Amino acid sequence: MCRSGFLLCIAFWSVAYLDGEIRTVLETKDLSFTYEGGKHALKNVSIRIPAGCKVAFVGPNGAGKSTLFMHFNGILKPTRGEVKYNSKNIAHTKKGLLELRKDVVFVMQNPDDQIFNVIVEDDVAFGPFNLDFPLDEIRKRVDVALRVVGMENERTRPIHHLSFGQRKRVAVASALAMHPKVLIMDEPTAGLDPEMVHRLYEIADEVSMSGSTVIISTHDMETAYSWADLVIVLVDGEVLAQGTPFEVFSMKDVLDRAGLSVPMVHGLNEFMSTEKKNSVYGRTMPTALLNIRSGIIPGTLYLMRPGYAGETHGCVGVYGSLSRHYLEGSDKTVHFQFNAIDRCIDDILDGKDASIYLDKPLDHVLDRKLLDVAAHGIIITVEESN
Repeated sequence: MCRSGFLLCIAFWSVAYLDGEIRTVLETKDLSFTYEGGKHALKNVSIRIPAGCKVAFVGPNGAGKSTLFMHFNGILKPTRGEVKYNSKNIAHTKKGLLELRKDVVFVMQNPDDQIFNVIVEDDVAFGPFNLDFPLDEIRKRVDVALRVVGMENERTRPIHHLSFGQRKRVAVASALAMHPKVLIMDEPTAGLDPEMVHRLYEIADEVSMSGSTVIISTHDMETAYSWADLVIVLVDGEVLAQGTPFEVFSMKDVLDRAGLSVPMVHGLNEFMSTEKKNSVYGRTMPTALLNIRSGIIPGTLYLMRPGYAGETHGCVGVYGSLSRHYLEGSDKTVHFQFNAIDRCIDDILDGKDASIYLDKPLDHVLDRKLLDVAAHGIIITVEESN
């Protein structure tokens, strides 16, 4: 089956997620918070986060990002102002917080602040167990969560035997086992190796494609630019800006005040806009560079699903936990384990063919990247193998 170009009925830099008809999942109104001792951590913060959105909070250390996140799931109570979940004020009662934390799950920056159990699988099972799920359901959730973060072979190990990065994976697995409607991760990539950084954003895409909202804080401006739908800048407890990545990183005065660097791909987009009068932007460096390349005759992308054992073409990539699980038990050689969609597209733009095993719920991630290429007038033919 041929899916030529995945041409969608939206512009690439669409901000449909901010449309008034989109439901707001989290909202603050004039939120202020002061710690004991008098430190004003948040000052009149008013934001709205649309359901299903991928949100990146950026700003210097001490900006108030962690404090704000702890308000989202009720760890902290506002000194003044409101925090709403699904248009209702958060109730700081035992029942209200229990209901909130079924849906809104927070992964702290330091995993040791939230790991309670001695054995890996016991900690991942802690949340579902306390919500009185049947044992079979708990086992299933633990199995899937550990597989997604690549810790299924460590399930019976004592947590104190794990590295910091492995403990962070356990904390993420514990959150995934809750099947959150809102997943909040505070500096999730800190302390992780580069491969696991890519894997974590792949996991975030999986959560997002299930319909959940994903919120992160990050110091990685390149990732904020390429991954997020909505970027919010926080400095000294105040919101300086919020909008699409291109909008926010075009605000030089905001970036200067926040001490933030301009993503390289954004700088290239701006250069092409002013010097070449080009208004077509890319969210990653390869697609931004298409503005200065010519004569590209792209190869073909061959798309496979978990279970496909037939012929592949060119280098093979994998994206999605089900596809990874299938390939681990197959004899297929996988060349691109991480950042696989972009790396396959790189090969295709060099005139080569490439193949990717992709979980079907993640098709939208591929669609968006192909639309980025299509905006430059280059249509990549996708052949789906059955």
